[in-house]
Amino acid sequence: MTPAKPERLSVLLTTEGTYPYHGGGVSTWCHALTNQLSEVDFTLFAVTMHPYLGTKYPLAPNIRNVLTVPLWGTEDPAEYGRHHSFIDYLQRRWSTTREDIERDYLPSYDRFLSEVVDRTAPPRSLALVLLRMHLFLRRFDYHRVQTHRLVWDAFVRIARGGWHARFPDERTPSLAELGEAWRLLYRLMLPLGVDVPRTDLAHSAAAAFCGLPFIMAKLRFGIPYLLTEHGVYLREQYLNLGRAVKSTFVRWFMCELINAIADVNYAMADQVSPVCRYNTRWERWRGVDEQRIRVIYNGVDPEKFAPAPRPPNARPTVASVGLIFPLKGQKDLIEAAPLVRNQVPDVEFRLYGAPSDREYYDECRARVAALGLDGHVTFAGTTHEPWSVMQQADVVAFASVSEAFPYAVVEAMLTKAAIVATDVGGVHEALGRTGLLVKPRDPVALAEAIATMLKSPEERQRYGEQAHERALAWFTQQRFVDAYRTSYRSLVHSAEDEAEVEVAVAPEAAIA
Repeated sequence: MTPAKPERLSVLLTTEGTYPYHGGGVSTWCHALTNQLSEVDFTLFAVTMHPYLGTKYPLAPNIRNVLTVPLWGTEDPAEYGRHHSFIDYLQRRWSTTREDIERDYLPSYDRFLSEVVDRTAPPRSLALVLLRMHLFLRRFDYHRVQTHRLVWDAFVRIARGGWHARFPDERTPSLAELGEAWRLLYRLMLPLGVDVPRTDLAHSAAAAFCGLPFIMAKLRFGIPYLLTEHGVYLREQYLNLGRAVKSTFVRWFMCELINAIADVNYAMADQVSPVCRYNTRWERWRGVDEQRIRVIYNGVDPEKFAPAPRPPNARPTVASVGLIFPLKGQKDLIEAAPLVRNQVPDVEFRLYGAPSDREYYDECRARVAALGLDGHVTFAGTTHEPWSVMQQADVVAFASVSEAFPYAVVEAMLTKAAIVATDVGGVHEALGRTGLLVKPRDPVALAEAIATMLKSPEERQRYGEQAHERALAWFTQQRFVDAYRTSYRSLVHSAEDEAEVEVAVAPEAAIA
């Protein structure tokens, strides 16, 4: 008798600023997950910065639909909303009245903002407040509601009050600062107004605003929620806000908002799967109990990233692969370059990657010129064959300030590369003792480690072989895919079992 095929699962997978419109580690993860789990039907829910994007990846045939929610680039977010018809859109807009907002939306909005600026209730209580807001916004027009004078007045009152309660000696935020914070809130909360299709499982790639519709689906329909953490969203946003936002008031409000949204994601997730053990410290700090945490390491295809003969380079070569972005630390690598040149005069640094942050990229190029490194540091642009870069380099260097569990490190390990990396995030978990680790933001230590590797061919070979063995044992794509396949089925079956138990006990409970 032929065994029955397992029933196909449907999964709603969300991303924020990544797949399928941008490259990077999270997109690599999404692409591998959707392609390798061919027995799963995926719907992508992609939160993007603006609507004018083309896909960077060929989508797997089991991706049935892509729902895109652009946060910016539209005057009215309803332009990209999901409506049954144009008449449906007009009816939503015309039917949104002051009385509806004042009676049915404002109390929840007021409670939500109050909890953001002064956390007193547990995250699950805040989730229920968000649910009431969601149920209202799915019936009425988001733009008309959020820009209503009543909503603005509530925001000003609560945001100012929270600021002065926390910082009584600070000046009152200006109208411009209040407007900037309100505009960010308006845009970032857009996913709350979206009604997502019902699936067997909701899977978010970040503890972020993109998870809000999934939390609503869990509360409304009991859909199990799996949360994967790549970088720690809170930490990365703290670092980004410090660079991108000048106003102290706006930074404070955004930090409180991001804290609240992340905590709700953590509280509502049935399983939290960070990509490395390092991330669990943050998750436990934010209240996730150990029973719900299951680390699932990223995995790489060992056939694509395979060792190859390493003929001697004309010049000692250090390669770095990654987006040109402040958190990737290329400027520290540039600062280290002249120190390495003092010991290895003909060294060449090749920095591969697109400039994700144009201002930072310009700063890096200016620093190369100021240090007289022309001819020693090359910006090589995007590579479509990173395995070839890693196979040919004498040393592969990673100078990141913040990381999760970077694909590039494991990719380099599989090619038997000699690796120097900063000890951030899950890099130590990946590399172990099969490479040289240094503290972040320390160009002197980085230079010393690189120079040591360049001057020791035998050590480079030994490190490379050990790194290859470690990656094959722990970080292959097959291990990664099998772990998610198991998690999907376990979560869905647990939810079904709970539903059956509820049905069985409901009549007796009612009699009691």
